[in-house]
Amino acid sequence: MTKQEFLKNLKEELEKNKVQNVQDILADYEEHFVHGLNKGKTEVEICEGLGFPSVIAKAYQTENLISEIKNPEKNFNLSLAVTVIGRLLVIAPFNFIILFIPGVVIFALLASGWAVSVAMGSASLALLSVLPFLGTVSAGAWAWITGISASFGLLGLAILGGMVMFLITKYIVLAVISYLQWNLKFILQK
Repeated sequence: MTKQEFLKNLKEELEKNKVQNVQDILADYEEHFVHGLNKGKTEVEICEGLGFPSVIAKAYQTENLISEIKNPEKNFNLSLAVTVIGRLLVIAPFNFIILFIPGVVIFALLASGWAVSVAMGSASLALLSVLPFLGTVSAGAWAWITGISASFGLLGLAILGGMVMFLITKYIVLAVISYLQWNLKFILQK
């Protein structure tokens, strides 16, 4: 592939993926060719070293999605974050190996935290469903008051646990995306 073919394909892929700043990106890749030619490389060798235009365009599109996720003015979108993590793992498969074991441990901790929150909420509802039967116990009104108080207490803990788990999940996902973003910049700046 020649320089002109590479840049033409890259421009088409960038536009197809709706990447911003196409001209700036093309200018950066022009510089790669200038530096490579100055070092005595051929255009074909430079193209091989840069990678496929389609992968480069996907990487820049992913960079735009990361910016959207990290934008503090927008609500955190977990499904978009998971999509970005999946793309980054495909673009740089080495990351999959590096993140697999810690990822499994972190996922297990997150899943257990969410499970505890849901279990407390379920226990709260189960306790409320038992309240009609507490009236038949000799304690009567005190059993009702105790049951309602315990139910609301568990529900409050479940809500608090859910809020804490949401924040923990959000910041872990953002940390993983930050690491992968750093790695993506490393890949793009070959």
